[in-house]
Amino acid sequence: MMLPESSRVEVAKLAGVFSDTTNSYKFYWFLSILDSLRENGQPLISMRDLSLRMVANVWYPLDYFKLSFGKQDGFKPIADDVSQLLTVDNRPTAPGLITQLNRALSAADLQRLTDRVAVLLRWVPFRFIRPFFEAEMHKVPEYQVNKRIAELAAQSTKAPYRFAGNSIELHPAWVEYLQKHQGILRGFVFWHVVRFLQKHNPNVIGLSEKLEKPGARVLNAAGKFWKEYLAATPGLTCIYSGQQITAANLSLDHFLPWSYVAHDQLWNIIPAPKSVNSAKNDWLPSLPKYFNDYARLQYDGFQFHAARGHERLLEDYHVLFAGSLTDIQQQPFAWFQERLRELVAPQLQTARNLGFSYPFEFR
Repeated sequence: MMLPESSRVEVAKLAGVFSDTTNSYKFYWFLSILDSLRENGQPLISMRDLSLRMVANVWYPLDYFKLSFGKQDGFKPIADDVSQLLTVDNRPTAPGLITQLNRALSAADLQRLTDRVAVLLRWVPFRFIRPFFEAEMHKVPEYQVNKRIAELAAQSTKAPYRFAGNSIELHPAWVEYLQKHQGILRGFVFWHVVRFLQKHNPNVIGLSEKLEKPGARVLNAAGKFWKEYLAATPGLTCIYSGQQITAANLSLDHFLPWSYVAHDQLWNIIPAPKSVNSAKNDWLPSLPKYFNDYARLQYDGFQFHAARGHERLLEDYHVLFAGSLTDIQQQPFAWFQERLRELVAPQLQTARNLGFSYPFEFR
């Protein structure tokens, strides 16, 4: 991925900072610098602030989406600690996680988190800027690397920052570059993160959607799909609870939880009473108990709209089954059910392997 050119800073060196990366630390170190600069606009950034921002940034892929950073990565237990200390508000309108951490956690808990990150960051701030001093670092003994990089950074403006006590200080030319190209640089980081995640999560779908806090979702198509079907099907009951579904209690449940699939495609959405959907949360449903009823409900909903010529509404099924809607409409339930099973069962097993709770059985 190409970065914007500049006559004032060594962009080529920045482009190479992730060339030798075995864990996630450098990605989230740089991302946290960008975050702090975007929010505060100040060149002096404390290690404490960067540490907490790193925790806030890794929590979503590690805990909410349950991805793996690999066995060598030390962020997973820290993300688990956050979940023990705080019930994270994931609503699109909620403050960012860094704000929630600072507001909700005690000074002692915050210090404990930053201390744990400090252990991981023993080398990262220095190794991140090492490419800018490659010639000067030739033959420097390993035990002197951090000290020498700090000395070079203090004497030069080549690297993005120098060390100032328990902070880093960005150089003015780099402040200008980082602020001007925030969007591209964040894309640069995420591009590398996705490549990193692909190695450790080879069977997981939607990696690029699982890097940050989920945004507001638009469920207009799913709402139209099931509201119209419900209006024509009085007495429709919930596959989990057997309760009657009404216009008043209708909610839209992701059969495989959204925090795993990270999409709103219609084949994965079914109607359920609000209380049942809330109880299911992000649990994986019991396949032996619920799959057949889920597949039947999906089939009936599809046939209802296909009979009414709602071709645009059914586009997700066209993509899923790789056939024309007319061909799909003519298939028997057993065919439809088996195609869904071939998709859902492996994805559910992958989600279980990642740590999603299983099985959900309504009681």
